[in-house]
Amino acid sequence: MTEYLPQDANEKSLWGDSAIANPLSEHLQEKLKTDVLVVGGGYTGLSCALHLVQKGVSVVLLEACSIGFGGSGRNAGLVNAGVWQNPNHVVKVLGEAAGERFNLALRDSPGVVFELIKHFDMPCQPDRRGTVNMAHNADAMTLLEDRCRQMQNLGASVELIDGDRAGAISASPVYRYGGILDPDAGTIHPLNYARSLAKAALDLGVRMFEKSPILSLQRDDDCWLATTEQGKVSADQVVVATNAYADSNGQGVRESLLPLSIFHCATEPLPEDIAASIIPQRHGIWDTSLLLTSSRIDSGGRLVMSSPGSLMRFQRGIRESWMTRTRNRLYPQTKGLPWEYRWSGQVGVTSSKILRVQLLAPGVFAPAGYNGRGIGPGTVIGKHLADTLVSGNREEFPFPIEALYREKWSSLRSGYYSYGTLALQFVDRRR
Repeated sequence: MTEYLPQDANEKSLWGDSAIANPLSEHLQEKLKTDVLVVGGGYTGLSCALHLVQKGVSVVLLEACSIGFGGSGRNAGLVNAGVWQNPNHVVKVLGEAAGERFNLALRDSPGVVFELIKHFDMPCQPDRRGTVNMAHNADAMTLLEDRCRQMQNLGASVELIDGDRAGAISASPVYRYGGILDPDAGTIHPLNYARSLAKAALDLGVRMFEKSPILSLQRDDDCWLATTEQGKVSADQVVVATNAYADSNGQGVRESLLPLSIFHCATEPLPEDIAASIIPQRHGIWDTSLLLTSSRIDSGGRLVMSSPGSLMRFQRGIRESWMTRTRNRLYPQTKGLPWEYRWSGQVGVTSSKILRVQLLAPGVFAPAGYNGRGIGPGTVIGKHLADTLVSGNREEFPFPIEALYREKWSSLRSGYYSYGTLALQFVDRRR
């Protein structure tokens, strides 16, 4: 079986170490003909492939590395609804009708994820006890009150909680101002979810190959022809679901977003009394601070925390030290405990902070730019894209389909964000 690989030799991933077996082991060594070619073995590609094969469509999926190698196996495992921006921002950018369809399609995305998990009995540690967006100070509550109101207007089952309840949920002396509780959201083992989606799709007949990066994708008479090192696939339609991990053969997808890094640290299983004293109801939480921090306790009793940034080379020491200071402030009972795991992954960010579904060429679709929220939206977009590929009716697709967008100064801006967060983490709370 192909192992989950870290981005850097010094990284050690909790999800990689605790994952179920990869259901896939072969790479493409033949020429195949299929209805739809899916490129990328993350949530979007796997969801699309699974929903297509359920409709009787023949599917081949090619993954350059291994299932869940990219952001799908490197995130915090919080299953949240919607996108980072408020619903009103989405409407402002997309227009009233398109924005409303977009918002409604993602409103119940955690439900789509957890229903799939239940239907296929996926061993990915699903825990649907809710997530909370915590205010990091009193001023942040004004923003959360507005966001909560907008989400409730969509029919979302979110509620605004006060400081006492926020403190009870987090059991942290810092989170005492309030927040937004989404009782329909939850947490999962993210890499196990990706591998479970792959197994479900394989069992239903999807042809799937790893270590099979595409060298070229070209029009060949009346179909698309993808070439790998040892094989070829011809298909009527193509879904390029590579997001931030798109390479030079990704048909320009990487240029359509800013690839930014998120890093994670996790403890070994905590002593029972300490584990019980942190986020005791086992919600997933994240805050409103500039250096956004998420926290959760996994099924093994480990504290998992995440924030923006890469762990590559000299950055690791600065960011890990900052995460330790942050952890000790949020959960003082953990002071002195070592980090057992630390790993990072890339997310695709867009200028609008709204994901895009791009038409790269006739019959070639590329969803990208999840802005760090890919589990629910990726699953939902894969499902709806499968419907559209089968019906051919784009009018019912709830997300705008646009031409390839090229972000300006993407490398410079990515560097600015990366080293900007590094500088803040270097100076933050050193006393």
